Amino acid sequence: MAQKHRYNVSLPGHVADAVEKHAKRISAAPTEYAGHIIKWWFGQGCPPVTPDESELRRSRDIGEMMKRLKPLPADFSIWKLDPEVDYTITDAPVEKALKDLGIPNLFAQEKEHDAVRITVAFDNHPTHWLVFNFFKGSNMPDGDGLSMYGYSKSHVSRREMEQNLKKLGEEMQSASPIRFSQIPEIRKEAAWKSAT
Repeated sequence: MAQKHRYNVSLPGHVADAVEKHAKRISAAPTEYAGHIIKWWFGQGCPPVTPDESELRRSRDIGEMMKRLKPLPADFSIWKLDPEVDYTITDAPVEKALKDLGIPNLFAQEKEHDAVRITVAFDNHPTHWLVFNFFKGSNMPDGDGLSMYGYSKSHVSRREMEQNLKKLGEEMQSASPIRFSQIPEIRKEAAWKSAT
């Protein structure tokens, strides 16, 4: 059994009153109920509880991601990504990745527009969350183009990715939330294996 730790906390009167009230309902001591609250917070993935903590975590996460970014290898394959590395690629390698995934025409219709930005995310790659972006006629610093971000599943949880996609949708002022799609090649491969 893990060693237990004790903490002394100071609470404003109205918060202490609420803890005592809810603890009494389940016949628990206030400190025991406060422990339940902390365990619940832990079960939620330890979300930040102050704006300062949110900003520090965001800065740290960006810093950690930058440490994991590596130059794109000459023999780059979307099916052989290093599970510990995050990837940021643009233009021709993205087109190759889409072709290897069996979706070379993912953004074909969008190319007809004068100004458009679309993001598609996939969650069924074996090692990475894949996010593809197509932008045209935008005021993006990189101009028009195509990009892909591969976030390592060993470093970024599904919950974190869903939060990232939600923020991205808000930044893009998307009419609908960005949700994960499925890479069709994986489904085809799985169907082929089950049929043989």
